[in-house]
Amino acid sequence: MAQRATLGEGNTPLIPSVSIGPKLGLKNLYFKLENCNPTGSYKDRFIAAEITRLLNERVTACVATSSGNTGASLASYCARYGIRCSIIVSPETPPGKLVQMRAHGARLFLVKHFIASAEVTSKVLATLERLSGERNLALVVSAYRYCPEGMRGVESISTELAEQLSEQLSERLSGQRGGIDHVFVPVGGGGLFTAVCRGFEHAPGPRPKVHVVQPRGCPTVVDAFERGVDVVRAVESTTKISGLSVPFDADATLALNTLRKNGGHAFGVEDEEVYEAQRLMLAEEGIYCEPAGATALAGLRRAVAKEMVQRDDTIVCPVTGHGFKDPESIGKAAEKYPEVLLQASELEEKLVGLEISGR
Repeated sequence: MAQRATLGEGNTPLIPSVSIGPKLGLKNLYFKLENCNPTGSYKDRFIAAEITRLLNERVTACVATSSGNTGASLASYCARYGIRCSIIVSPETPPGKLVQMRAHGARLFLVKHFIASAEVTSKVLATLERLSGERNLALVVSAYRYCPEGMRGVESISTELAEQLSEQLSERLSGQRGGIDHVFVPVGGGGLFTAVCRGFEHAPGPRPKVHVVQPRGCPTVVDAFERGVDVVRAVESTTKISGLSVPFDADATLALNTLRKNGGHAFGVEDEEVYEAQRLMLAEEGIYCEPAGATALAGLRRAVAKEMVQRDDTIVCPVTGHGFKDPESIGKAAEKYPEVLLQASELEEKLVGLEISGR
């Protein structure tokens, strides 16, 4: 009997914006909380499908590359199903993600310049491909190029969105037009974007425009889109947005072709725009996300500024990763709201004038 790996991933909440959307002049902005998956990111959809494949092929060990979330998810599912895993990561990986991997018993190898340098990254992948063939190790990389069956597990995001929005809009719009108009997707390697587009091909209702949002510090897809070329070139990554620094063509060309077929747009955003979007989501929506999880919103804000979306459009921004993944960025966001140390006798004086009200 076939075995299915699961930790309860998927079926994540879809919630309407209560503050950011109205301030942007948008009536129907939604956040898809992929940070609510078991290990805190959408990568659980990929790993659940990939581990299912490994179990049914009786694989007992694997090796993987990761900028953080793939490794954290893989370590968790491997611990659950008794598969030994080794993970190659960048020394720049946020400590929260490294601790998560190690806590589940994964063997970590930090390789200098991995991820940031396209040349080093390509050499590492070539070595791993060779070793996986020689030593009967499964190679786990979150890209269609390496793990198409695992990536098909990510396509479920779109079918969930279509079903969830259909229910919510039918309640709110009372018979008016429904359906999703725009989805903004953060892009590193390009696999998530491609999976979202492919998922909508099998989802009910009209297909939305799906847009690429990528840091200017690692603009593989954005650069090719803006230059009007079909070839994605490797770059030297300077972005600090963990998870979106993929300077070589993993699924970037696939994502570029899918973007043009879909009719979406590519938005390049600065790191500070991403951090500002993260701060807004934390302080105004109560959504505890890492920077990559706020990147879709950064792209949407650009689209609003360029008048590329309309007030009545239904828009979705997936929140791809949890705030505990990157405690440093959370700490910087918290600096705006310092705690106050005082004596008990000073409390009433400090609270004078403070309005305490329900919302």
